[in-house]
Amino acid sequence: MPANFMISAYITAAYGGVDVFDFQYDFSKLEEAARKICDQVYSDSPPVSPASLIFNRLPSFYQLLDSQSFRMGGDGFVQHPEVVGMKADEYAQLTQDPYAFVVEKVIPRQYRNLDPSNTAKALISMQRALLAMEEDANASIPWFMKIMDDYGYYPGAPMGASGFCEAPYDYIADQLRSFSGISMDIRRHRDEIKEACDAVLPMMFKMGRPAFAHPLGTVMTPLHMPTFMREKDFMEVWMPSYKKMYEQYAALGIRGGAFCEDNWMRYLDNLMELPSGMVLMFEYGDPQKIKDKLGKKFILQGLYPSTLLKTGTKQQVLDKAKELLDIMLPGGGYIFGFDKGPLTLSDTNMENYIALSHFVHEYAVYDNPGESFGTPVNSEGFVFEEEKMTLKSKYLFDWEEFKQKYPHTPDFARERFEKSDNRVFNLYMNMTI
Repeated sequence: MPANFMISAYITAAYGGVDVFDFQYDFSKLEEAARKICDQVYSDSPPVSPASLIFNRLPSFYQLLDSQSFRMGGDGFVQHPEVVGMKADEYAQLTQDPYAFVVEKVIPRQYRNLDPSNTAKALISMQRALLAMEEDANASIPWFMKIMDDYGYYPGAPMGASGFCEAPYDYIADQLRSFSGISMDIRRHRDEIKEACDAVLPMMFKMGRPAFAHPLGTVMTPLHMPTFMREKDFMEVWMPSYKKMYEQYAALGIRGGAFCEDNWMRYLDNLMELPSGMVLMFEYGDPQKIKDKLGKKFILQGLYPSTLLKTGTKQQVLDKAKELLDIMLPGGGYIFGFDKGPLTLSDTNMENYIALSHFVHEYAVYDNPGESFGTPVNSEGFVFEEEKMTLKSKYLFDWEEFKQKYPHTPDFARERFEKSDNRVFNLYMNMTI
């Protein structure tokens, strides 16, 4: 069975004796600490990762822009407080041109140094932040690539074959309206939310869409809001745009993936409506019922209680793993994973963590390795609806308009400009995820 033990940069630093503040401003300081993790933890894929705006929440980038969305606490951990980037009476503006609304309204509200009333400060601040992000990546990628080679880790899907986005409803809730805001809006602005989800759908689809389809690639979404919603609201407001998004990925041969946060037991039947072949990660729930209901259509992952690493004895940790694996292993289609990964060293016991990683490697052996599993992607025969899934915005690069203004530009330049525009688009999306 594939073993994927991913350890946070905070744990890597603390376990290796690196100051939790220092490494976040110079990721080269993590190299020796990362090697210590790799020496002790068994994992088929790398248990450490390079600097990333999404997965490490780079403080330099956020601080140089004076972000209200991501702020470093006194413990060095970058947190996401509840913030509001959109007012309750602005749904119509969001629906009209979602990308323009995000760029014009949401980002300046969430990043104070991008205040449009001071364009010079905004331009300089953005350039500083981009250079800092580039420096963070350049400080970590060299040692990460050496670790990949030295330890022979499985590299995963080819670069460009995977993606990340949010459910349209969750995107609106996360940094636009906030948890409390969307919870009020679902009663007061229900129809407007439904329209907004449909409008945001092409934007999320564009964000998550990989450069190409590959059997090992996935487009992942963390599912935040459903367990806090009434079932009626979930089925009528949340689910339609999310389901449509993955049907359209499937139509292109792209595998979907989701992290079902909290307890999804009441929604198992609804999950069966999603396209075949998706990877579904679970936080809480009954493993046997989840496997019985979903195990033939989807690849399953998660459900091991990470708190046990901290509170349990070594034997209790291993016994729980055996109990879970004895349920999930038969027939294949399960990847071991935690309900949620520990974030800081105080959240876990590294001796137990290390012992667990080796136990899973030795105990979790399939009798049919290499065979395909489950229902193939797009067994349903979904057809891609290009017109409906194409995002339209006044801020997206328009080749025809550009060519008309600069007629001597060779046609081969189009691909280059459109790739650059896509990078800009993804940057702004990542700033609001």
